[in-house]
Amino acid sequence: MPAGWLVATVLGTKKYTVLVRLLPDKTGDRFIDSICTCPVRLACKHAVATVAAYLELLGRGEQAPAFGKNDRRLNELQDLEEPDDDDLRDESEFDFDDDGDYEEDEQEEDDRPSSRPSARRKSGKNWDAKIRSNIDAMSKKELSDLVWSLVERFPEVHQEFRERIALGEGDADKLLKQARQELRRVVSEPGWSDHWSGRGYTPDYSGLKHRLERMSEMGFADAVVRLGPEIIEQGMEQIGQSQDEGETGEALEDCLRVVFKAVEKSSLPPEKKLLFLIDADLADEYDVIGHEALKLIEGDFKPQVWSEVAAELTRRLEGFQLEAGERNHSSSYRRDRLSNWLAHALRKANREGDMLAVYENEARKTKSYERLVQLLIERKDYERAEKWAREGITETVDKLPGIASSLAKSLTEIARRRRQWDAVAAFVAWEFFEQPSVDGYEKLAKAAKRAGCEAAVRRLALRFLETGAIPGQDDGWPLPLPDYIETISKSERRSRRTEHPHYDVLIDRAIAARKPDEVLKWYDQMCASRSSQHAGFWHDGAAEYSNRVARAVQESHPERTLGIYHQRLKESLVPARQSAYEAVGSCLLKMKPVFKTLGREAEWGQLVADIRLRHRNRPKLMEVLDGVEGKAILRGK
Repeated sequence: MPAGWLVATVLGTKKYTVLVRLLPDKTGDRFIDSICTCPVRLACKHAVATVAAYLELLGRGEQAPAFGKNDRRLNELQDLEEPDDDDLRDESEFDFDDDGDYEEDEQEEDDRPSSRPSARRKSGKNWDAKIRSNIDAMSKKELSDLVWSLVERFPEVHQEFRERIALGEGDADKLLKQARQELRRVVSEPGWSDHWSGRGYTPDYSGLKHRLERMSEMGFADAVVRLGPEIIEQGMEQIGQSQDEGETGEALEDCLRVVFKAVEKSSLPPEKKLLFLIDADLADEYDVIGHEALKLIEGDFKPQVWSEVAAELTRRLEGFQLEAGERNHSSSYRRDRLSNWLAHALRKANREGDMLAVYENEARKTKSYERLVQLLIERKDYERAEKWAREGITETVDKLPGIASSLAKSLTEIARRRRQWDAVAAFVAWEFFEQPSVDGYEKLAKAAKRAGCEAAVRRLALRFLETGAIPGQDDGWPLPLPDYIETISKSERRSRRTEHPHYDVLIDRAIAARKPDEVLKWYDQMCASRSSQHAGFWHDGAAEYSNRVARAVQESHPERTLGIYHQRLKESLVPARQSAYEAVGSCLLKMKPVFKTLGREAEWGQLVADIRLRHRNRPKLMEVLDGVEGKAILRGK
């Protein structure tokens, strides 16, 4: 085996041959290069599996078997790296001398970059030109014999001619039947993927896509369009059953591009084309239709066409029955999507005046107040916008609080346009009390400054962070409490909030202000709250705050930094799981430079040694400690 070469057969979707090489770069360092017979070709997961298997062999103290110059796998790999000219011998990546040893000289090192993608693309173009020239030079008899030999040897070429003949005879129904059979085969099994093993299955839509392309190319776009709704319906069902990372949806999306192009070429009248595309979007529950359909929708359709589409969508909306009970939310969502398309059609038909009537009619039926209020704000009809927003808050505050909050924000936008700065600041204050943050505090101070009460608001907002008590009029709070905010604040869901200090925000403010003493003050109080009535505040993010505090005070208080890391180390050594071991390694790595700053590097080594001794029965932890100390993880027996 040439030095630094690995050749392997990897079992994936099929059997693939992989070559992994350790090659020098121009700086003298070495890098890993790979090529595989799989579709990815370069730097694929099969190459990673090859390296992993090789390292596992080394870990067991074994050696990988050598391969010889006659190994058939070399031929498979050589086919992937066609040379750029006729001198096949000079630029081959697989040159061996008579003894089977790899010949490596300066010329070959210079040729190695030809294995990169750009060189292979150039090679492919050269061969394309040669092949085309050779075909053009053939006589009719020679060409006929060549084509027939290909038909006999390759089933896919045989099928291609069958389809072309059927299309030429005008037998679209037969091809449609075959395409429908192919569709049933494709959707018969859902997709799946296993993240841990790297295995999985993705439905192959390429055969169906190929048939549809041929039908469309030969003038049977209408037949493709007839099959389109079936593809969309069954494809969506398959996605719903699949357990993968979206690969099934991507395969379906690629196939549907052919359908949408066929819609464009079909004999359907313009309004029917638009309705086909709109129906495709309405049937899409997984966002896989893509931009192809939407791009066609935004094509050059006249207002009269859109008016006809609006008439059909109006008819459908009038016949739409909302479901009751738990399914009401789902049916409201579907009705909103339909009415959104109706509004879009009215806009395209230059009938924007009718949009408002649609939104007003739908607001109370589906609680879709937001789009109505937004449309009225865009038209600067602030009085009606305010009326509908207040009604919407009352109707949604208990069961749909997100909509109520959004409508409150719209009322704030109206106040901003009317330059009612105290109302704007009141809403910003409400947002801050709901979800305290450093950014929210500064945003509140800015709004209060515009309202002319910055100092009082800053003081009381800071007191809120320290105590958790929301200030009121008796405390000298200078901002009003709008009735719609009061309605939201008194709702059943929000009335359960408990008061507690917001140490996380106080720590963040102190870190941003570079005040280490204040950072430690609030951190110590946060830690003390673990055993107090505010223990519930100590959440899973406490570990992250410990790390942030330690970094913030490392220069000014190195001893405190070590103390924080010691505590985190102690807590991380209790559970016996991999994530805890990694936390131990992270703590040790952060402690090392602090010990070095204090001139106590020996203590760090002793700390690691003590952990090894106390927890020697945890092999995974020992591996982490090996990495921390820079030792090799893989050891021979």
